[in-house]
Amino acid sequence: MNISFHTGKTAMIAQAQALNVYGNNIANVNTYGYQTVRPSFADCLYSRQRAPEEDWQTGHGTYIQKTDIMFEESSFYYTERPLDFALPGEGFFAVENRYGDVNYTRDGAFAMTQAETGEWYLVSSSGEYVLDSNNQRIVVPFDADNAAPDYDALRDMVGVFTFENVFGIEAAATNRYSATDRSGAAVADPTAEKLQGVLITSNVNLADQMVKLIETQRAYQISSRVVTTSDEFTRIANNLR
Repeated sequence: MNISFHTGKTAMIAQAQALNVYGNNIANVNTYGYQTVRPSFADCLYSRQRAPEEDWQTGHGTYIQKTDIMFEESSFYYTERPLDFALPGEGFFAVENRYGDVNYTRDGAFAMTQAETGEWYLVSSSGEYVLDSNNQRIVVPFDADNAAPDYDALRDMVGVFTFENVFGIEAAATNRYSATDRSGAAVADPTAEKLQGVLITSNVNLADQMVKLIETQRAYQISSRVVTTSDEFTRIANNLR
């Protein structure tokens, strides 16, 4: 295959993937606990065109090597709702989905749901069970008169978890993350500070993401032009008599 055609093609694929990443960041600018994702590009393998010339190498385009989760500083949104929690540190809440899988999130917008047994459980806004420091579902405690939840006791029950390498966690959903071999297992931190009546906002910088989106669109257009020009030259060469 024509090298220039292949180079332009790989660049178009990589830029299209980057557009999806930046577009997803922009779409989640108002999602509580969302962390910005950044694509990292790498060069495809180089080939030597002439054996005597070791430094004379030809590239074959680019690809997205990985996407990094950027744990930059976020701001707080005060709701004064006792079931809303935020973590000023680098910790995460643990939530268990309906399949029994445990994910981690910075989104502390919680609610209560009643089980068939009559007990009330603390759940996320998506209906996942919130876990305590022992990875157990949290049964909401009530006051002595059983008239209202004991919100202070509930705050102490909510588990907070940290990772040895937080940059090694993997995105499992919009604002959900899972542990990996690189991140290490989640470790409960009973001393972590928890803010009640507060939510942590997305750390997406809208202006910065719009600039990156425009830059990536221009790069995609240039790569598309490389493919078109390469195809035209190939057609001309094939028509030579």
